[in-house]
Amino acid sequence: MLAAVRRRIFPLRPGALTAAFSATSAANPALSYLISRCGLSPSAAARAANSVRLASPRAAAQADAVLALLRRYGFSDADISSAVRQVPILLTADPAKTLQPKLDFLASVGIQTPLLQRVVLLSPVIFFRSVENHLEPFFASLREVLGSNAGIVAALNRKPFVIRCQPKSTLFRIVPLLREVHGLSATDVSKLIAFDPSIILMPPNRVNEVVELAKKFGVEPGNPKFVRVFGALSNMKVPKLESKLALYLRLGFDNKAVTLMIRRFPSTIAFSEKKTAEIIEFLTDKAGLTHEDIITYPTLLGRRLEALSWKCAVLAVLRRAGKQLKQHRLPSLLNLSDKWFLEEYVQPHVEDVPDVLGAMNGEIPFHGFDSLEEKPKLLSKLSA
Repeated sequence: MLAAVRRRIFPLRPGALTAAFSATSAANPALSYLISRCGLSPSAAARAANSVRLASPRAAAQADAVLALLRRYGFSDADISSAVRQVPILLTADPAKTLQPKLDFLASVGIQTPLLQRVVLLSPVIFFRSVENHLEPFFASLREVLGSNAGIVAALNRKPFVIRCQPKSTLFRIVPLLREVHGLSATDVSKLIAFDPSIILMPPNRVNEVVELAKKFGVEPGNPKFVRVFGALSNMKVPKLESKLALYLRLGFDNKAVTLMIRRFPSTIAFSEKKTAEIIEFLTDKAGLTHEDIITYPTLLGRRLEALSWKCAVLAVLRRAGKQLKQHRLPSLLNLSDKWFLEEYVQPHVEDVPDVLGAMNGEIPFHGFDSLEEKPKLLSKLSA
């Protein structure tokens, strides 16, 4: 009776699934090839196998030639596995006629490892686009805007996926829109696309929306800050922007203050709400800064919380050690790069105040300046 129940619940004997899969692999050469030669998992190989026919020796030899070509251009096993998983028919492409012309063209305009792999893995479809009808017009159009192949390579390093752009349907519409409708100069358009290449994939109505948002913050096209404000705004939809603005209001800033911070430091609205809240709470609750300090130095919002904390800890340790401080605002001190702060406020005092190393490494946590005799609103370079 018990044996019968077991047979109903566990109808397959141990190893039966493995054996069944092995039999399937043997019956389907593509499945076996995808696993053994391309590094796909059995489940990924099963999905991809329907798109690939590798039953004949000739087909398998062509697939081998594809893999050899990719490896010759610096693609790792992981890169190949990712590319084949996305576009299985890559294995059936003619390596000499279909694939190599694209790789040769990309190399000719300066796209080398590791950017080459990033571009292909984000947009493997470019292997099946024409050099004459897609890649050459794309690079020629961008070259007119950015000035050189080096400028295009720099843009692709920022946003590699824009290579899938269809110049006639996107770029040829966006550039005239920015110049003729919104009044940007050729230089400003070049700076904008260099800073945020994904703009060339935006539909015109989205471009118009972002320009209007920038104007609401008092940043008109032609303003030196317009490029960065546009870049920050273009990466979020209106509901997300409204949510971030509401967060600043909850944290005690008014609309005028937020607008001023965005003008001074456009990335004010680019950070996650979690990071923004944590930084502001630390600066006001622990470091003792005012909202006016943050409005004056909004770049503090871009600092890492850990860096702000250990810098404050170092300053607290130095004050406890009796080091005299010249007059200088604490916000500008916290805004220093880590390297500069180390050179100015840690390294000179390692011998006489060894606790600065513990403070820098987080071994002496910072809990605030309230425990000190004087809350250091104003600080500067230390004198022994």
